[in-house]
Amino acid sequence: MPNLDLLRACAVLSVVLEHVLIAYKIYWIGYWEIRWVGVVGVFLFFVHTSLVLMWSLERKPHTLDFYIRRIFRLYPLALAVLAITLLFHAPVSSTLTDFFRFQPPKGVLDVVGAALLIPNIVGGYVPVGVMWTLPYEVEMYLCLPVIFFFVRSNFNRWTLLLLWVFVVAICRPLFRDTPHNFFLCIPYFLPGIMAYVGFRRTRPFLPAWTFPLALAVLWSVFLVRPGWRPADLLCLAVGLGLPFFHQITLKPLLRISHLIAKYSYGAYLVHPFSITLGLYFMPHQPLALQIAVILISLVVFSVAAYHLLEYPMIRLGSRLAKQASNRFEQHDINVARNAPTPELIA
Repeated sequence: MPNLDLLRACAVLSVVLEHVLIAYKIYWIGYWEIRWVGVVGVFLFFVHTSLVLMWSLERKPHTLDFYIRRIFRLYPLALAVLAITLLFHAPVSSTLTDFFRFQPPKGVLDVVGAALLIPNIVGGYVPVGVMWTLPYEVEMYLCLPVIFFFVRSNFNRWTLLLLWVFVVAICRPLFRDTPHNFFLCIPYFLPGIMAYVGFRRTRPFLPAWTFPLALAVLWSVFLVRPGWRPADLLCLAVGLGLPFFHQITLKPLLRISHLIAKYSYGAYLVHPFSITLGLYFMPHQPLALQIAVILISLVVFSVAAYHLLEYPMIRLGSRLAKQASNRFEQHDINVARNAPTPELIA
């Protein structure tokens, strides 16, 4: 859907914009605190991802197939970025006060946790700053098949909305002192599932041109009063609102959004390296040259990452998932053939 391409494109551009500004030590623009600009993008990613994965499960409601595809979609590029960071001591473990720094692991457990994308459970080591979001995606993947089968048998938004209210009202206060807890991110994922239900039950009536405007308004309003709690409402508004908009049709916007969305995962993971290349290794060069190096290297790295690693691994994951599904289906057929008939039992 074109609107979802635009949503994903806005998400990754928000993250890149935040990190470029922070690398230049620009922390405020007017009343907007820059450190929340990219966080808005992360929230949009969460809503978008849970929505499209529900459609993926609808097309192929096979849990093993889903997990195999997700593993080969998420892990290969993340592991490559992790290996490059550790091998070359890349200064991409960014913080607000020190954007360009290399954080060495303290032990094997740190590396294992980072490689499995579960540092919030094991080790707590995040060598690439932007990878802090990936553990939540992994944990969401584990939950989505269960949620999908629940939603398919109880296809309404009210149940999901009540669950969202329960998590916000009960789980968030309960776990607020526990850092990096998955329960705190549930209100960001659930609206994507609400959008999935909404697309089946709602006919769009809002003009296509109002969708980019609505995104800009929500983005701006959130940045006036940012925070993890207001983000609950931001994601809820996006998830509930998505089905009401007609799809954008402006061809230049369609093509640009589709291209950015296509390479967005690579751009998300590699843009710290582009910023490092343009600023850390060229600190005294003219601003125009630094920005040019950042943008050109970002395009080159993202496209190369997709075509050399990301897409081949997606294809491999699809083949392996299909083989696994066929094997299980054949097993079920053999069991059915060998089962005694009612006449024999009688």
